[in-house]
Amino acid sequence: MYLFIFYCVFMLVVFVIPSYLTYKRTGINPFRFNKEESAINYVGKAYKILAACAFVLIVINAFFPSVIQYLTPIEVLETEYLCWIGFGLLHLSFIVIFIAQRNMGNQWRIGIDDRNKTNLVTKGLFSWSRNPVFLGVILVFLGLFLIIPNVATAIILVSGYLIIQIQVRLEEEFLSTQLGKEYHQYKKNVKRWLL
Repeated sequence: MYLFIFYCVFMLVVFVIPSYLTYKRTGINPFRFNKEESAINYVGKAYKILAACAFVLIVINAFFPSVIQYLTPIEVLETEYLCWIGFGLLHLSFIVIFIAQRNMGNQWRIGIDDRNKTNLVTKGLFSWSRNPVFLGVILVFLGLFLIIPNVATAIILVSGYLIIQIQVRLEEEFLSTQLGKEYHQYKKNVKRWLL
């Protein structure tokens, strides 16, 4: 049950509330995915499906735990130690994403904003990683897998990692075009993921 409550609070605090506050402060909807046929919008759709699958799995785990056994558990990973590591990663991801969003301030976006000027954020966690929010999301998927090690969470982990890799590269291409030298210098100084 704790995982379900944590995930609901997590989504509210790190996605819903910051997005609402950004909209109220700037008038810009931070959800930049739309219905046009483009690579970034397909990535957005895939990510929404993945997040929904993760949520359904967490609901099943909380309210119908006997069903989880039918999702092909990876028994060798079903240890209390790995479960605690998974919860540790979830809490770490919450902190990383929360701080990174505060570092972004009004620049917070989900997707590529090609309508409004984007200022490059290089302070705080962005001085260590060009993608601390995505790094936090990868930690969420890894933590979920360690807490509920089965084929479904393994698919979510691998798919999530691949989707994020694609989105990061699309965003890098966009920022490179939009910001030119400023972004190229930032890429030289800061790694894509960590140090």
